Amino acid sequence: MVQFESLANELLLDLFEFLDTTYLIRAFLGLNSRFDQLLYIHFQTNYFSFQSISKEDFDIICQQHFSLFIDKIISFRLSNEETPNLSELILSQNFTINRFIHLQSLSLYYIKSLDTLIKITFQCRYLLHLTHLEIINNEYGERYIRIFSLFDNIWNIPNLIYCNLNGIQKELTVPPRISSIAPYMKYLSIKNIKCNLRFLSGLFECTPNLQHLCSTIKSDSTNEHLEFVIPSMISLELSFEIFLDSMKNILEKMPNLYYLTIETSKIYLDGNEWEHIIINYLPKIKIFRLKINFEFCLHTNKEEQIDQILNTFRSTFWLEKHQWFVRCHWNPYDSTKLITLYTLPYTFKTIHYSNEYCSKSTCFDEEEYRSYDHVRSIFYQNKMNNINSFNSLNHFNTHFPYIQHLSINIPYDNNFLHCFQSLNILTSLEVFLSENSDYYQLQTLLNQTLHLYSLKLISDQTLNPGLFHLTSKSIYRLDLIKFSLNGSDYFNDEDCNKLIDSPLGLQCEVLFIRINNRTNILHLIKKMSNLRLLVFECKGDRQNFSSTTNDELVQWLKNRFLSIHSIIRDRSNPSYIQVWINRQKEILNNDILISNIRYKNFRLLKSNVLAFFSKFSIPKQNT
Repeated sequence: MVQFESLANELLLDLFEFLDTTYLIRAFLGLNSRFDQLLYIHFQTNYFSFQSISKEDFDIICQQHFSLFIDKIISFRLSNEETPNLSELILSQNFTINRFIHLQSLSLYYIKSLDTLIKITFQCRYLLHLTHLEIINNEYGERYIRIFSLFDNIWNIPNLIYCNLNGIQKELTVPPRISSIAPYMKYLSIKNIKCNLRFLSGLFECTPNLQHLCSTIKSDSTNEHLEFVIPSMISLELSFEIFLDSMKNILEKMPNLYYLTIETSKIYLDGNEWEHIIINYLPKIKIFRLKINFEFCLHTNKEEQIDQILNTFRSTFWLEKHQWFVRCHWNPYDSTKLITLYTLPYTFKTIHYSNEYCSKSTCFDEEEYRSYDHVRSIFYQNKMNNINSFNSLNHFNTHFPYIQHLSINIPYDNNFLHCFQSLNILTSLEVFLSENSDYYQLQTLLNQTLHLYSLKLISDQTLNPGLFHLTSKSIYRLDLIKFSLNGSDYFNDEDCNKLIDSPLGLQCEVLFIRINNRTNILHLIKKMSNLRLLVFECKGDRQNFSSTTNDELVQWLKNRFLSIHSIIRDRSNPSYIQVWINRQKEILNNDILISNIRYKNFRLLKSNVLAFFSKFSIPKQNT
């Protein structure tokens, strides 16, 4: 059997790409000069991430290792999602972003403090190599009065090319106050922030060479318009709620558009009207992607109306000149009368689907474009009362081969198995349960997932404790916040004990739960040996959420744990308390500290490389 140390440097560097940052540093840094040099080379070409790290690992890396290669990192990811307050802790230990002197790419996820974001982006102004910046927050972001301080910092990053700002603000309605022009910025995404045209006009003035824009636009006035032509724009992706004249104004001001993607539920235009707009406003367009949600007309036969709509997309312009095809899907049993129309192939990342859906298209063969390869997240609704709809002539017979997130209600029918013939790359699953018998189907579903990391269970019914018998080798994150057990929304002492001893509880690293009393917190942290993050809501917690001082429950926890854990209230959901756990259990192995829990595979790695690859490799997917 091949010994790990005998591998060539090139093979070791390839192997490092299968491992997360924490594993690499804790297992190899300081082992010998050869591995130190390989790690330095690795972080000069790969990202460094503190995502999904335990508190003790974070402390050890910061205290012993981080300063050794901070000036060598080219790509850095910070996330507060499973590591509460991580960004603030990084800054407090003097690892400021301006020390990453070779940083080229920075990703900031779920940092809900505007002050922290402003501090970090201000330090980015001194990074001459930084070209890519990504800030992703929750879609229900706060309204920030000082948001333009953040924009001003970003637009003053000297060589920024790519900027993705997703959900950092609910809406932006006034021209931005930015002191500098970003001459090199070519790609800008501001999705999930409702912008009006006044804001966009001001933004374009500060970004004169922008080529790609992805934005959510909302306007309540017919008087809003872009004030000047933007000749540099070649790619535009819009989700909007605006008047037709405003949309025409946007397209008119971008005469060199090559790619156009539009998603809307406010403007309905048939194929003839879209043809007129494209001919008159988009002379250079080559790629056109469209998704529209609208309602059936009252007292009209649904299928006849679908045929009338599709016929407007069957002209020579659509089928011969551009070969652009469209599909409609709808639910004949749904009282909302909703229709979804989109171009083919379907290129959007999310979709809502029901086993009752029917579909029709302008394709010459209805079986064309049945594989929705671009969909990564799907909300799948089962209706068992119309299970025979699967045999319908126009049934929405579709495959989703590359799903990463699935939201589904159980029980499901045979159509589900037809749509999802493989769930090999599914990492996140949200399940709505209504009957005790649903556990059997859920376990069947879990058995088909090889890389499922997160499981969220939702129920408002009185279910038995079948949860405690579920098994999966890959699930490490369990969300039970909205799960009712035995008629109660809160887990009692007995429920917590059963969870601790359950197969999922034994391996759980991240747990979201509602508990009956505060002593359950101590018990869960003590007994769930792999747990690194506990997010809970405690019955009887009477904290005044508008106050950040005198938090009785948080202080009680800090006193019990002697402040070794990081314990804070969630900024966006203050009824939840987050405990980032520090177990301080380490063993000495080859003169380096290796966590007894998180690095139990180290000996396997050293003695059996082939076994290691089979454990950590993940199948590749098309993007």
